[in-house]
Amino acid sequence: MAEDIRQNFGTDTPVTIALDSLANATSVVSSAVNVGSPGPFTLSLEVKLAGLSASNTGNVDIYAQFSNDNADFSDSGNDLLVGTVGLNGTTGVIKTLSMPVLAQYVKLRAQNNSGDALAASGNTIRYVPISVDQV
Repeated sequence: MAEDIRQNFGTDTPVTIALDSLANATSVVSSAVNVGSPGPFTLSLEVKLAGLSASNTGNVDIYAQFSNDNADFSDSGNDLLVGTVGLNGTTGVIKTLSMPVLAQYVKLRAQNNSGDALAASGNTIRYVPISVDQV
């Protein structure tokens, strides 16, 4: 008898990262996230960002820094690019990104190259772990 393989979505969880008022041409790194052991295969990221002015028409790049021991994470030159969020001025944007899980611990880094600082509030990243469920 054939078995079905389905995605199993975990709990929607906020990432601790200081995105509000992030200056242009700077980056910020989140607190470490322990994805567990056994861990999921993938994380679904929901990134919500808003610009401060009409100059925010560039991008904010999201990177992942992995660690096997929660002590040694990749440096910014060796991070994994997860995706890019394009801003459109002061209107809030939402983008969902998918990233592989390469180790038990991960930090996210946001690099603001949007043209101005991000808005003073409402900028967030959330994640949902995705595992395989065999039924």
